[in-house]
Amino acid sequence: MKNSDKSFARYLLVQAIYQQITSKSELKEVIDQFDDGEFKQIQLNFDDEFISKKKVDYKYFKDIIQTFSKNEKLVIELINQNISKNWNYERIPYVLKAILISSVSELITNPEISIGIITSEYIRLTESFFLDRESAFVNAFISKIYSSRSNIENVE
Repeated sequence: MKNSDKSFARYLLVQAIYQQITSKSELKEVIDQFDDGEFKQIQLNFDDEFISKKKVDYKYFKDIIQTFSKNEKLVIELINQNISKNWNYERIPYVLKAILISSVSELITNPEISIGIITSEYIRLTESFFLDRESAFVNAFISKIYSSRSNIENVE
């Protein structure tokens, strides 16, 4: 699968949200750090493939992170409603939480996006950090969110 500018925007989105969660910073502070444009041309080790100076779709990144910023409570509520009964949002590992937040925020931002794209992109990101169990969890979660996407359509 070829990496796209949007794939790297998703990778940085997960990174920004993870940074916000772990530093307990305001999301605006994190956005401001990414807003300086420095990351538009970066080097990443992504999916065991070294990409040098890959462009990132900055607008895509910015749109999704702003959606999260405006709808943070809704995003967390949707995660809580769609994880299995054996899980609790508070005990989800930070990286996995950042992946779930990113995927829900992207679905709110772009409700017309296909399930195939969203699932494969976030499973790939999950596999960069975790083992198979977490990938299956993300797959099931995104499928559940996607099938009930009427809850996220028309959100501003």
